[in-house]
Amino acid sequence: MTFVADLPRRLTSLKESRLNDEAGQDCDSPALYVDDLAQKALQHRAVNHPYLHAMATGAFPSLHGALADFAQHYNGYSAHFPRYLTALISKLENPDHRKVLLENLMEESGQYEEEELLELKECGVQPEWITGIPHPELFKRFRNAIGVGDSTADHDHIEVVCWREQFLAILNTGSAAEALGALGLGTETIVQTIYRPFVAAINQLGSLKPEDAVFFPLHTAVDDHHQATLKAIASDFAATAAGRADLTKGMRKALALRDSFWSWLHERAMAG
Repeated sequence: MTFVADLPRRLTSLKESRLNDEAGQDCDSPALYVDDLAQKALQHRAVNHPYLHAMATGAFPSLHGALADFAQHYNGYSAHFPRYLTALISKLENPDHRKVLLENLMEESGQYEEEELLELKECGVQPEWITGIPHPELFKRFRNAIGVGDSTADHDHIEVVCWREQFLAILNTGSAAEALGALGLGTETIVQTIYRPFVAAINQLGSLKPEDAVFFPLHTAVDDHHQATLKAIASDFAATAAGRADLTKGMRKALALRDSFWSWLHERAMAG
């Protein structure tokens, strides 16, 4: 086999070697290792993408068009979040880990503790807007308000289908630590940050009622609970070199998939 033909394998091997070298270093505090990974996630291009900056500043030919396009296509990924969380729960062997994530799953279905509702109310989110309403339904409310309407998964664009299926493949076929890295560190850790540009864009648009766009402030206000839960579980997996390597791998895969999706939406939005 020539060097050129063998180059993809060599590059893959080199990346895996670097991951293992990083994870194999002495780890005095698994929690600190997880905190460091979370900070790296926030520094990733998927969290600081030109698309998000343009969304926050309204720098599109049509801000309404960009939001509508986002609403149309992001639904094919976000509506399946309960599936993602269920897939992760099925990977976990520790009953305590499963219990806390089942509580998160209940929240995804619209069930909140009284303390959370009070906290949300202070952020301008009224309990009657969200109580008993699954998060996918809240996003559907936003889609209807922005003028997208209903669509089925059969009509999802191939870019959305690929993102969803590749993400599910990480959760279903990877180790528990890899799945946790993808959904926890590579997804929930960044949610508050990546949704803020959409809050800003909706405020600039000025035509949606607060209850119709509540999906976004809801996640920027309460997902810190999800983050803390997932980071605590990740710390248990970070006690071993193999666990650290898989957490990192899952996180990077999830961020890379989102980065690619943002780039696709950005190109569409700038084309008007």
